[in-house]
Amino acid sequence: MLSLTLSDPPTHKMVNPPVTISVACFDRIVWIQVEGRGNFQGSGSLKKFVHAMIQRGYRDFIIDLAACDHMDSTFMGTLTGISQNLRELGQGNLRTLNVSPRNVALLENLGLNFLFSVEPMEGELKMPAEQGAELIELPSETGPEKEIVLAAHEALASANPVNANRFRDVLEYLKQESGARQGA
Repeated sequence: MLSLTLSDPPTHKMVNPPVTISVACFDRIVWIQVEGRGNFQGSGSLKKFVHAMIQRGYRDFIIDLAACDHMDSTFMGTLTGISQNLRELGQGNLRTLNVSPRNVALLENLGLNFLFSVEPMEGELKMPAEQGAELIELPSETGPEKEIVLAAHEALASANPVNANRFRDVLEYLKQESGARQGA
């Protein structure tokens, strides 16, 4: 919780609310629930968790976005990377459920609805897990942010030729930063 006292100077900097990612596994399906803003802050832990589940033989992933009010390009790129990994394995499925109209538009704008299922929120929420399934919150994964952002944007660029041009400058910058970091 953010609180200001009278002695604190005013600030115009927006604070990103934390994203909460909770998970459950059942019947060989991984259910992932995203609450808050799907952004770079949750991308590292999501990617690490999904990779671990793929190593354990899971191939079907359902991402419940009912409580996700917005997604940034890094988060959408992370979803893209997951879908691409499953395709490379030649098996598996990524579905997004309960997607708000705003998030449907974001995914469609990047052409991601052709890579994985995007099921809009319509009427009653779709429940991807058994009623009462216990969700476990993933710990926040702090790591090399630039590498996470770079991998996500590379996935977006490879998924759709329009995205390659759209994110060209971001990719160039991140690659330069990554190269400079490795050379140091």
